[in-house]
Amino acid sequence: MRGVSAGPPLPYRDFYYPLNVFMHILTHEEGGVTYLHYGLFDGDGDSIAAAQQRSTELLLSRLPAPPARLLDVGVGLGTTLDRLTRMGYAAEGITPDDKQIAMVRARYGDAVNVHCTRFEDLTGGPYDAVLFQESSQYIDSATLFAKARELTNQVIVLDEFAFREEEGATLHRYDTFLAAAGQHSFRKVEEVDLSDQAAPTVDYFNQRLPRYRDLLHRDLGLTSQQVDDLIESGHRYRNLYARGVYGYRLIVFLR
Repeated sequence: MRGVSAGPPLPYRDFYYPLNVFMHILTHEEGGVTYLHYGLFDGDGDSIAAAQQRSTELLLSRLPAPPARLLDVGVGLGTTLDRLTRMGYAAEGITPDDKQIAMVRARYGDAVNVHCTRFEDLTGGPYDAVLFQESSQYIDSATLFAKARELTNQVIVLDEFAFREEEGATLHRYDTFLAAAGQHSFRKVEEVDLSDQAAPTVDYFNQRLPRYRDLLHRDLGLTSQQVDDLIESGHRYRNLYARGVYGYRLIVFLR
């Protein structure tokens, strides 16, 4: 492991658990954190940074051309929002997480247009497209598409779903998500199954959590039980992917 000596205060220490854990591991393994979303791996030699960038490139390839007005729901660390802004889009980002907002503003200042609010509470628009990169799973499906109908005619989703009912499966049901889209006049025009490419992201952290146990205890104050729970949860999560209960999709909707 690199960088195990004590250093300055961690800007993400008080991020919500286990997000702070993943950021700590990425910081030590990769030298920093650019994205909070899954990567799309092309092979065993792929770095997680390259895999995460591949995911973002896929999302960008589905966007209308600049200077379209875009809404990025769940901005994470603001990396994609900054890129969209520099590409010439009229891009706006939102998140209800004030800690993420603080980090986005620390990184990009006033160069990006970001607000601390829930998607459900947003007013404004219209937008040429609304983007959900692993943020749709935190919003009730019917609520999401009801609000989207007020704001846009195009919704682009890159996220994971549950494809059947099973104990311990907590993700949004895929069929319920599609049904909610249809109820609000959105039709699916594209779907790409990315499950096999996304699942190695879970492996990345599963392989590293055990050896970061002491560092997570020292730097983030985690208990041994919390680390054990994360390890167990990670293997259970990966098993749900392996059995097809969970999957990862790019979906484009139009109205």
